[in-house]
Amino acid sequence: MAALINHSTLQGAKRLLYMTHLAIGDFVYQGVWLRALKAKYPHLTIDIWFDDCRTKPHDWATGRNKILGEWIDAIGDFNETYPIVSNLDERQAAIKRAQGKQYDTIVFIGKNRPEQFAKIARQISPTATIVASKSGSLLGTIKGHQYFKKLDATFNYDKLASNSQHVTDLYRQCFNIALGLETKDLLDGKTQLSIDIKPQYRDSVKPLITALTDNDADKLVVFINHLSTATKKDYPWEQVKALLLQLNHQFNNLVFVINTPPDQLRAVEEAISQDVALKPLPILTFTALNNFFELPALIGLCDIVISVDTATAHLAVCMGKPQVTIMASDFKLWQPLGDSLVLEGKGKAKSVTPEQVCKAFSCQVEAHFNGTGKYQPR
Repeated sequence: MAALINHSTLQGAKRLLYMTHLAIGDFVYQGVWLRALKAKYPHLTIDIWFDDCRTKPHDWATGRNKILGEWIDAIGDFNETYPIVSNLDERQAAIKRAQGKQYDTIVFIGKNRPEQFAKIARQISPTATIVASKSGSLLGTIKGHQYFKKLDATFNYDKLASNSQHVTDLYRQCFNIALGLETKDLLDGKTQLSIDIKPQYRDSVKPLITALTDNDADKLVVFINHLSTATKKDYPWEQVKALLLQLNHQFNNLVFVINTPPDQLRAVEEAISQDVALKPLPILTFTALNNFFELPALIGLCDIVISVDTATAHLAVCMGKPQVTIMASDFKLWQPLGDSLVLEGKGKAKSVTPEQVCKAFSCQVEAHFNGTGKYQPR
């Protein structure tokens, strides 16, 4: 079956705009296909629009814009980016800037607000070849049809998702249908991005780990991320505390890194410093303030990861770390690949008990560190 944007069209195109509501976890799995597209068509200038096209923009996206911008720029395969806007005037400015690029082709791959992406894509260019995914009830609405009929082709995102075992399979199908990319086009055969950590970022966080472990190579460094972008996926602090105390009781050589978003760092620091039971524990609180790559660099220096369903779970996969993942529910599409024990809750992450997490953690430690100095149960 021919791709909706075929090989000859891409060969003749000069500039392509890729549109999606991009989160950090999404880019782990979409980025490999965008890199494959650039490698297959090196003459093609690829720009990325990751404004989420909300009809009522929010101003909370500064951190995500910074992280994605730094990551996309560091890869070096892409040119212009259009980040999440905080108001409609910013979006109109982005549309005007995009109109000046004279795109030959525009592709939208995603689930949320497809009719808005379709509307904006055609505003950006009245002549470009535009292909978009469609999703949800909008497949049948008059408003959605009004925007989609102005495109060159569409495909059903929900149908592909329902037939996929994992998000890697979903994106494989999307990029194959839209752009004709195949698994053989992937640069290293991996379905998630590898992260190249420059020495400057590793060097910037290494002293933190050295101080935390007191330069003892037998200390097992545990990276914990308990917060996400949705309350139901967060692991409550009281349960984090119970987990920390239980792990510390079970093992005699653990040190902990608690990762937080910048706006939560102070609250977590205060919760630890004011808690009589937690204060004596070897705990480092961390947030990547200067550059996104500080976060994967730090994960790379840790031994094992405990994370809720958020970007750090997928970054741990990129960094090749064993982990325990706490999911709010059985959402297999987004379970991290790699060496992960996944604990599925019932609607909320907090339904997974600290005892369950501790048991899974113990299994991972025994599997990876038994027979080493780092395996030191009490």
